This record gives sequence, structure tokens and C-alpha cells, in this order.
Amino acid sequence: MKFLKEQLFPTETYIVDDVLEEEYIDSMKSDIIKSSKGKQRVNWQSDPKLHLNKKYKALSDKIIEVSKLIFADKSYKYEKYEITDMWSNILKQNEFHRPHTHSNNILSGVYYVQSDNVATLQFYDPRPQAGVLNPDVEKWHKGNATVWQLGSITNRMILFPSWLQHFVPINTSNQDRISIAFNVMLKGTVGSSTDFQSAEF
Repeated sequence: MKFLKEQLFPTETYIVDDVLEEEYIDSMKSDIIKSSKGKQRVNWQSDPKLHLNKKYKALSDKIIEVSKLIFADKSYKYEKYEITDMWSNILKQNEFHRPHTHSNNILSGVYYVQSDNVATLQFYDPRPQAGVLNPDVEKWHKGNATVWQLGSITNRMILFPSWLQHFVPINTSNQDRISIAFNVMLKGTVGSSTDFQSAEF
């Protein structure tokens, strides 16, 4: 008897560690903390155009580089692409981000400027039909879970499809979690008119 397993239609996420040198991390961290001073709102977020700021050029360049690798891995055909938005976040103790997606983009991600080894970014299974029947399980793994998490580690970048619903659990640490989120979109003609499914971006 042959027993084979095929993964059909997987949702792929990408993890990149050791993204930047320490000097770039320190520079961005200082700028983010300075920008947030005097602004006491919960779940503080910066202006969404950090990719146009020279202080964030090293990270922007890495996002462009990694995005190209992902598009190649997916075998996408496209004219060009660009970062559409990039913003910093400070998540203080007991703060969290609700479940959400990033509309009007194809690829999204987050880079961790400051985090501990406990924090996570969590993703929901995008297949609503998968929850029709939920047997008890002996051990959770990616093949039977409806929520999965990836570690939020300093100098790590996590990228995922913009449509994938995700959330940030409560920060239980007494240390602020500082991150930079971003979106990437294809530009020019996307898709083929011969398939009656093309669009201009």
C-alpha cells in the first residue's frame, strides 16, 4: 500500500531573520520613539509613508528585495511593484491589534524593531469550510489548526498575502513592542485581458 500526502492550495507566509545591521535598527528605534513622544493614544501608529523617509531606506530596500524573491517563488508575471504604505507601531503592555486584513495590496508584512521571544503574530485559517467539522486533536499542527502563530522576534520580517486575516495578541510584557508594518502592490497591468480578468494599477 502506498500512502501519500499532498498539500493543496497552501497559504504561504515568509520569514526573514537578521534583516538589518544593528546601527539601522537603533536609528529607526530612536526615530519611532521620538515621533511618538507626547502622543498618548492606545496602539500608537505613525505616518504611513515611512518608506519615503531616508532614515528607513535600508529597511525599504530590504522589503523591495524580499518582495521580488517572493514574486519569483510564486512565478508571478508583472511589470513592476512598489511599497504603497509603511508605518511604525508601538504596542504597550496590555495593548493588542484586532483581527484585520490589508486591502488593496497583494503582499503585506511586519518588521520587528523591538520585541521579546514570547510575542507572536497570529493568523486565521482563510478557509471557512474547514470549520464545518472539528474533531478533538491529540496535538495541534499546521494541518489541523484554525489559528497559527509565528514568533515576533527583533530583526525579523514576516510577509504574507494581504488578504490573510491576522491579529496581534495582548502584549503581556512590560516592554513596548515596536514594529514597522508595510504593504506592497503590483503596478501596471495585472492579469491578462484574454482571460477577461486584467486591471490597471
